Amino acid sequence: MGSGVKVSIEDYGHSPMATRFGVRRYPVVFVDDVLFARPKDFGFGGQDDTSGGVYVPWLDPVNQRRFKSDLRGLIERRLAGETVSGHAIGDVTTPDPSDGPTTLPALALKDLDGKPIDAAALAGRAVVVEMWATWCGPCRSTLARLNDVQRRYASRATILAVAVDSSEADVRSMMKQIKPRYHVVLGSKDVIDAFGAVAAVPKLLVFDRSGRRSQVIYGAPPDLHDRLDAAIAAAAGSGGADR
Repeated sequence: MGSGVKVSIEDYGHSPMATRFGVRRYPVVFVDDVLFARPKDFGFGGQDDTSGGVYVPWLDPVNQRRFKSDLRGLIERRLAGETVSGHAIGDVTTPDPSDGPTTLPALALKDLDGKPIDAAALAGRAVVVEMWATWCGPCRSTLARLNDVQRRYASRATILAVAVDSSEADVRSMMKQIKPRYHVVLGSKDVIDAFGAVAAVPKLLVFDRSGRRSQVIYGAPPDLHDRLDAAIAAAAGSGGADR
């Protein structure tokens, strides 16, 4: 595109740009400090939020050519010294509905063996929900770590591992290796809708003992385990781990 243009492609979860702007979903495209395109512009808005999607459907070659043309035009205008405009940064940094509910939903859940998970039994406990997929490498590490979390916070926290984009057979096969000490749930549409769209896996939601959402972590940043440990400790209340 000519001199003066620097293209930066950053991995989700390891992105200084994402940290700077509070981006929690992808893909996003910036030109300088202007947010040029958001997930919904490509039809990845989640929860049927594709209204106003500029390049929907994304797989249509016409929309892909339009995206390239629009991006090229914006960069050329910026290089010419023009002040460019786009979506407000607030569209990214304000709370995103896909983060999930602000309070723990009262769902009638069943675990992988068909046993009901009593919502009343979760009351007064911190609840950690991991939305994961069998093909996700970082998810395997986090699921294994949550075994130790469940052991350490046995009396004050409950782990729910919600499998998404995965067949039941693959979930069962993986759980034979993980040997979970927590509840594993198949992510039906109702469950996914209740906990929010999954823009990246793992997606971890932490609810405190009053049922209020206290933390959402997307992807696998380098400090994922440290952040998760701190979030669970805060959500479970004073006293540290059980043992």
